[in-house]
Amino acid sequence: MTTNQSNIALNHTIQSWGFASINDFAREQAKSILQQKIAYYQSQINFFEQKYGVDFNVFCEKFDSISKHSIIEKEDDSIRWEAAIDATNEYQNEYFSIQS
Repeated sequence: MTTNQSNIALNHTIQSWGFASINDFAREQAKSILQQKIAYYQSQINFFEQKYGVDFNVFCEKFDSISKHSIIEKEDDSIRWEAAIDATNEYQNEYFSIQS
């Protein structure tokens, strides 16, 4: 099968799934993947908010007065929590940039 025949077959398949073009299909797939990544990192944020009973900004303000958890645990959680926030924000920006 030639490249041209392969492209025609791919276009036909994509259109049979209800997409107008390969670009539309790729956009929807990218949005789906980004939504999954956003949900994953948001679940991590939710976990830390539930664990500490506050959002990240309040956690940072009260870091030294939180005595229920060790300093190492709080530092590790702080790094993971902030990374989850950063990842969520980045993936949300990417998601909104590819909206049609």
